[in-house]
Amino acid sequence: MNDGAESAAFSGLFRQADLGLRRELDGAAASPGVGIGPAYVVDRRRVHVLHTHIDRDLVEAEIERLHEALRACRQQIEVVKSRLPHGEHRQILKAQQMILRDPDLIQRTETLIREELANAEWALTTVTDQILEVLGNADDNYFRERGSDLTYLIENVLQALLGEHGDEIDPPAGSVVVAQDLSPADTARMHRCQVAGLVTGVGGKTSHSAIMARSLQIPAVVGVDDVLAAVDAGDLIVVDAVRGRVIVRPAPEEVAHFQAERDRHLAFEQKIRKEHAFPAVSLDGLHVRVRANIAISEELDLALRHGAEGVGLYRSEYMFMNRDTLPSEEEHYRMAKHVLRRCAPYTVVFRTFDLGADKPTKLLELEDERNPAMGMRSLRLALRERDMFLAQLRGFLRAGVHGPLAIMLPLVGGVDELGAGLDAIEEARDQLATAGVAHADDIDIGVMIETPAAALTAEHFARRVDFLSIGTNDLIQYTLAIDRENEAVSYLYQPMHPAILRLIKEVAEAGARHHVPVSLCGEMAADPRYTWVLLGLGVAELSMHPSAIPVIKHIIRSSKTDDMKDLAERVLKVDSASEADELVLATMRTRFPEHLRHGCSEGEGGP
Repeated sequence: MNDGAESAAFSGLFRQADLGLRRELDGAAASPGVGIGPAYVVDRRRVHVLHTHIDRDLVEAEIERLHEALRACRQQIEVVKSRLPHGEHRQILKAQQMILRDPDLIQRTETLIREELANAEWALTTVTDQILEVLGNADDNYFRERGSDLTYLIENVLQALLGEHGDEIDPPAGSVVVAQDLSPADTARMHRCQVAGLVTGVGGKTSHSAIMARSLQIPAVVGVDDVLAAVDAGDLIVVDAVRGRVIVRPAPEEVAHFQAERDRHLAFEQKIRKEHAFPAVSLDGLHVRVRANIAISEELDLALRHGAEGVGLYRSEYMFMNRDTLPSEEEHYRMAKHVLRRCAPYTVVFRTFDLGADKPTKLLELEDERNPAMGMRSLRLALRERDMFLAQLRGFLRAGVHGPLAIMLPLVGGVDELGAGLDAIEEARDQLATAGVAHADDIDIGVMIETPAAALTAEHFARRVDFLSIGTNDLIQYTLAIDRENEAVSYLYQPMHPAILRLIKEVAEAGARHHVPVSLCGEMAADPRYTWVLLGLGVAELSMHPSAIPVIKHIIRSSKTDDMKDLAERVLKVDSASEADELVLATMRTRFPEHLRHGCSEGEGGP
């Protein structure tokens, strides 16, 4: 749309806006950019399901009715997928089809139909609610947001069972889609509709809808409370997906401001994406390996497209979620083999399962704990559930013949615990050798540094492993004694706290003394405010969610090592987190104003 046409289109909306009040809504910036246009409101209501009993001789027919609805929904997704170019968006839709083939979901639903003589709708809803409860209790945002994907898919299956047909989204070009939630298939349709932006009432940055929006480069703000109550169809909307806000019925001068910001952002985005494949080498020759954090293999295309030099954190615990049986050695092998082949020649770092009371799974009997973050979890749990641990390790070691694989042990508290983990790896290797099964003998083994104890004794770890990886999400939580999921104390979650900076420096120096690379894979790695500080403290590698990679790599390519070290030294001298934040933000805003607008939300220190 040219400027004249755009102004004419908005003039009527401005007159309409006079009839209503301007509103500003907060959310999370899930796909960066600025979008402006009239609201296209999608207001779907949850399918109402009745519990009815069926005759025993109709059980098989009821099960077939279930399978027919699942097939119909998979076919709907296939139609959408066929209209898209090859890329990560197609892979995400393929993952959605796989969910609708999930044997655990289907078998449990069939069991309820047979044993309870229940109708398929009620059985499917019951099983789904059980799975959603598990996902909802997970500590990791990634797993909680998988619940949104499942909910939307099952709603479509229920509509098919009830003979209802959800309205296909068909917004006009240039509009802003506003909905309580959107499925990845819905988001994919936006590719051909050329919408200006997306706004949803639920979801987070790692939801598949958010990933789809980023891959299709559609500005999106998610998690906006009561958005359907605040927006009427046709309202003029500004989607500020840089700061994570939505402006409903803005003033004309605001629209002009955001039009200019949108144009600047698009120009910056095009420049950054053209350079995504370049290595992250500073102006004075420092090469920083920038890798991706992922949880399912379908995210690999997104990571590689954004310029990832491998995977620095593969969250293997996803394989243990939403199922009734433990993943077998063969399943671990096939998953790792696929990821390694797709990622070659880059290294993939597989973290052994980080399960526990904070990431519950029905596969294990775990007692309720008053403080699950400090309870039976991660490596502690793996050492207790040795057979389960060894099966995963054997699968990884077998896959290691197909590409450069590394194994990382989570939440290692001390050298004794590390020794037990290394012994388990050796036992798995011996089992494969005895059975005559091909496996990798020479793989890198590392540990995650997530507690103050681990950071302060990193010297001892560095003598025994091939790499160290700092997990700042838990390190900050344990060091500052706060629950990072507790909104009441969220203001105390301070990455620039002097204690955190000193612990990172301690680990980096221990690694350097023993020629062991030190990476950082927490949320700090993805925040452009902290790039100079982390590298200045001596961190050698960064691993982050894929969409953050282009901006971080561009910052590194535009920087000098002395400048980064100088900022780190100055930050180490201040007394408080607030002073450190002010110093870092002032420095980075001066040098990289566009990068911070692109990579930070207002609540995270953006302008």
